[in-house]
Amino acid sequence: MVKVALITVNYNGLKDTLEFLESLQKLDTKDLEVKTIVVDNGSFDSSVPKISEKFPKIDLVQTGSNKGFTGGFNKGLEYGGAWGADYFLLINNDTEIGSSDLLKSLIKTLEKNSNAGLVAPKIYFAKGYEYQKNYEEKDLGKVIWYGGGSFDWDNVMSKHIGIDEVDSGKYDEIKETGFISGCCFLMKKEVIEKVGGFDEKLFAYFEDNDFLQRVKSAGFQLFYNGKVFIYHKVSQTAEIGSEFADYFVTRNRLTFGFKYAKTRTKFALLRQSLGFLITGRKMQKRGVWDFFLQKKEGEKKLVKINSNPDFPKKLSIVIVNYNTKDLTEKLLESIYQNKLCQNFKEVEVVLLDNGTLDCCEEMVKKFKEVKYFKNLENLGFSKGYNRVIKYSTGQYILMLNSDIEILDNSVEEILKVAEEKNEKAVLGGKLYFPDKSSQDSCFFLPTISGAFKEYFLNKKGTYFMFVPKSDSPSKVEGLIMACFLIPRKVIDRVGYLDEGTFIFFEDIEYCRRLRDNNIPIYFCPKAEFIHHHGASHKKLKEGEAYKMLVKGSKHYHGIFYYSLLYLVILFGQKFRKIIY
Repeated sequence: MVKVALITVNYNGLKDTLEFLESLQKLDTKDLEVKTIVVDNGSFDSSVPKISEKFPKIDLVQTGSNKGFTGGFNKGLEYGGAWGADYFLLINNDTEIGSSDLLKSLIKTLEKNSNAGLVAPKIYFAKGYEYQKNYEEKDLGKVIWYGGGSFDWDNVMSKHIGIDEVDSGKYDEIKETGFISGCCFLMKKEVIEKVGGFDEKLFAYFEDNDFLQRVKSAGFQLFYNGKVFIYHKVSQTAEIGSEFADYFVTRNRLTFGFKYAKTRTKFALLRQSLGFLITGRKMQKRGVWDFFLQKKEGEKKLVKINSNPDFPKKLSIVIVNYNTKDLTEKLLESIYQNKLCQNFKEVEVVLLDNGTLDCCEEMVKKFKEVKYFKNLENLGFSKGYNRVIKYSTGQYILMLNSDIEILDNSVEEILKVAEEKNEKAVLGGKLYFPDKSSQDSCFFLPTISGAFKEYFLNKKGTYFMFVPKSDSPSKVEGLIMACFLIPRKVIDRVGYLDEGTFIFFEDIEYCRRLRDNNIPIYFCPKAEFIHHHGASHKKLKEGEAYKMLVKGSKHYHGIFYYSLLYLVILFGQKFRKIIY
């Protein structure tokens, strides 16, 4: 079945978003698997809980701060891509669906034209939002805002065909077009795979032009489908002539023009920008200065950041299974025995089958609240966990290996410490073998001096793993990722796992990045977990795990440093046999 991710972005637009979501009920989605994704850009108006209450089945994603049109839609594309969408419908939250066959007709257009990458519908002004006010009552709702488009390179601006005309049927064709508005378009997944998302430096305005330029450069065609339509409440996010529009239109037009336009046009932009500095409005002047000085002073002034945004979930527990179905079932049972995890409004569980052998598809049906999906092949530890993290919505992410079992109140304990650290630290719990003996899980970042101390001076824990002796949270350099809690804010700052290796050293590499970003790591001894160590590794072919370990070490250290470490450890082992 074709999978469509329908993505919209909300920023303090609760009324419009609720009306938009209500209008989606008109869509014919038979024979389609449609996931509606609302990305909230750190709203101040309690949008998240109110949208969740009225539309509990939609997927709400929080960016954590106002990241603009570009960052908001990129977050939705990331989430929908992790889900496995074949198509993405990007649509403003200040629109309403007109044609019930919108999705099917747009998909058909893309399928019919092999080189087509994007297609947009006809867009009408919503009643009462027309630029002009001299229309007859019977014509309201039929006034065109977009009937295809082109780009005027001489003036560096897009043009909407048919704008302000009452629709008479002459824009009902399906054809290639030169410009598609970011207000609404359907896109093939191949476009994102080849081109990537929006340029987040642009924030808003001209981001669609920049994206379309890259799409066309990659060999994709743009299409307009006038057989279907939507309604648009024009300029609801930022009114035309507002300081917001003045600044971002001015700055981003210069950014776009100097990046793509011909030399003659660049000189014209330069003259116009000098004119703005003399006679322009306040934020037009600021936009010019910020472009030439490559600063964001105007953006900082205009964009308000909510330091404590609402998240759809407090905690996302993310799991990747590779041929450990029985252990994964034990983990899920231990999760749902935990009182906190039984509160599905606070906690979600996301499970990925990383390959089709010994998969959980049937078993997981008895855990109805689990968000389950799968890869057709094993993509490795980092790629697998990156996918489940991207498909999660929690304020905190708890990575658990599929061979983990949760003990007592460990989830509450590790979450409590995380909140005490104000989302500025990464944490891990205390691990035990199945016989309840203690398991080493902490480490110092590997260095030649650490290896020398471990092997030549017999100082345990300087290179290999250890367990801190303290009964209270202890600051450490590194923790294995069998149990690893990361605040969403940290992921936004540090990024996802390094996909340069299939498995091994991803935890060490991430801990090094945390150190480089001055983010502390804490070992929480009261958060206890059983770890069936190496359950997935044992399913690999004989000798394969060691080859991957060496490959991971070379990727992390580099060949030269790896070789030095190898020699230190080799001679150290021989030295230890002689001395000790």
